[in-house]
Amino acid sequence: MRATLDIETALYNLLDQDGYSASAHVIPGDLGINLPHVHVVRTGGFNNDLVLDAHNVDFDVYAADAVDAMEAACELCGWIRELAGVDIGVPCYSSEVITLPYGNFDPRHPNLGRATVKALIYTRTKGA
Repeated sequence: MRATLDIETALYNLLDQDGYSASAHVIPGDLGINLPHVHVVRTGGFNNDLVLDAHNVDFDVYAADAVDAMEAACELCGWIRELAGVDIGVPCYSSEVITLPYGNFDPRHPNLGRATVKALIYTRTKGA
């Protein structure tokens, strides 16, 4: 039976382990307290073959202002590129930044800056 990894939670846990303020699934109510903050959102993906899943993931980086958000998002690009070979609950085979950071104003948090990075992350299919 094929099952895909909860990539959002796996990446959130790894970000947290690496010292980032991060969340997955739900943005925390106290978002402005620990900045910058990375919110992980799976935006789709596909089964590449019988043993690999490809995950489209957005990393929304919140910070005190737009400049700080962009700077933190650029730093996060390096972190994303280093995921290849890391066990994130299953082995990560490759991780590519597919859209460089861009300003992405969030009307729900008008006093914070936000920049988004999009990635494509290949992992072993859970249970394969």
